[in-house]
Amino acid sequence: MFFVLVPLILGLINYYLFRTAANAFPALAVFFATSLTLLFLSLFAAIYLERRKRLALSLPFSWIGYSWLGISGIAFSLTCLSDLGQLIGLGYSDRSQFLGIAILTVSLSAWAAYEARRVHVKRVTLRSPKLKGLRKPIRIAQISDLHLGDSSSLKRTRKIVQSINLHEPHLVVSTGDLFDGYLELMAPFVDSLRELEAPLGKFAISGNHEVYAGLEEAMSLTELAGFSLLRNRSQAVNEYLTVAGVEDPASPQRPDEKAALNTLSQIPFHLLLKHRPDFDAESVGKFDLQLSGHTHGGQIAPFHLLTKIAYKAKPGLSELAPDQFLYLSRGTGSWGPQLRLFAPPEITVIELTS
Repeated sequence: MFFVLVPLILGLINYYLFRTAANAFPALAVFFATSLTLLFLSLFAAIYLERRKRLALSLPFSWIGYSWLGISGIAFSLTCLSDLGQLIGLGYSDRSQFLGIAILTVSLSAWAAYEARRVHVKRVTLRSPKLKGLRKPIRIAQISDLHLGDSSSLKRTRKIVQSINLHEPHLVVSTGDLFDGYLELMAPFVDSLRELEAPLGKFAISGNHEVYAGLEEAMSLTELAGFSLLRNRSQAVNEYLTVAGVEDPASPQRPDEKAALNTLSQIPFHLLLKHRPDFDAESVGKFDLQLSGHTHGGQIAPFHLLTKIAYKAKPGLSELAPDQFLYLSRGTGSWGPQLRLFAPPEITVIELTS
């Protein structure tokens, strides 16, 4: 399905961009056609080479292909808006339209590349009467959707680790998609993640991209990085807090939220780690705070509109049911193109207090 539907959609987008460029500069039509075809094929060349274990050769094609995927998405959105403007009577020539789109695409892509490298720290405080008697807040650092793989920067990963350690969390959690392909090259990233400090422990769950990359190998790397895996189970961390985690729906093991929550202890506050921001009606009253990721906040505007269609939850803190909350992270990394347009990556620092 991937090699049928995705090439078809991306091919149509690239053809749409080609027609806009060729209408503006007909003499350059062959140049535009050749360039867009090569950029379009780079992504599939990268995927082909990765599957053949030609990882070093695959990396430059991956960077070009995914970068163009993001840039072409921005150009496509701008072109649609521009064509809509022409339909409603805004008068401008094909050439001025193309030049305007090109300038805006380059400007927005440059900003998106810069924004993707700046990781914001979001602070959240959640008060609960269940934590009565707690002398100091329990500090939780959440990372999500780091997508360590072909486009990852070890320098950036180390900065993330340093930033988390500066906030001195008691607990560190990863809510899925920690790894994303090229697992044979991930040893330095594992070493960096091992330096995360959390006296109450580090916990992780699977995401859909760990499944695509090779679930058991990705989970093994997660354990080597110092995380305890919560695969449809829970674990008490102190006298106030229990952490439960469920598998991603893409996993062969399948999610079993009922089993994970049925193993909860009598410890008062229950934290649920769940990659996708779904709420199971059968879990009403069974946990206090759910931490999720997966949506990236859309990653590149205006594609956040698609995540709103797929998921009701908005990035940030929301109430699912009385005294049950969800925090949806925009993610700490980026999938595919290392671009984030109006959806900055984040580390979330959550303080639980009475």
